Amino acid sequence: MRFIKFSINISLIFCFVLAAFGCAAIYFREMNQIKNELNKLENVEVINIWGHEDITLEEISARIRIEGKGEIVLYDLSSSSSSLSYPNRVIIFEIGGYSFTWFSWNGGVGPGIDIGIRGELGHLIGKEFNTVKDVIDNYDLILEVIENLEMSPELNHIETETSEYYILIHNEKSQDRDPIFVLLGAENAFEFARTLQWNRKDSVYNRNR
Repeated sequence: MRFIKFSINISLIFCFVLAAFGCAAIYFREMNQIKNELNKLENVEVINIWGHEDITLEEISARIRIEGKGEIVLYDLSSSSSSLSYPNRVIIFEIGGYSFTWFSWNGGVGPGIDIGIRGELGHLIGKEFNTVKDVIDNYDLILEVIENLEMSPELNHIETETSEYYILIHNEKSQDRDPIFVLLGAENAFEFARTLQWNRKDSVYNRNR
């Protein structure tokens, strides 16, 4: 009887382990697919890839090395989002050793820059990026625009008809981590943004002035 119970327990554990591995394979399936697709691109090597762990793995980002050029960190490559955002919204966290912090008139604070056609730097680059390959193929163009902007501690002030931003460009690499952790320092960043001059009357920073 004890032997039968022991055999049943072993079988249950074995089934549980198989199920766990099966769930993990499904959970990380899209990330692995994205990694494989990126590695298929000419002169491209994925150094690191990660995402925000929720019910599904979201906001998948990747650090890739382009042979003969340098590294770039691409944000939010998940099919559920990137297929809807390109070319309007194209986020990069780092390029050529430069990382970024942006401050928005509506109170938003975060890493990265938006080089999409509706992004804060899209009009400066003047290029439409429909795919990740388009971004990689225009690495030099993007880097040239970045290097012509002010470097930290100087700020870049950008205004459009519908928005207003300040962008800090840091001559240092970003950390490969879930962007949600950036929120840990958001309060201090928000207080810093309050000290800046905002021209938009509807800016959250102008409400109590």
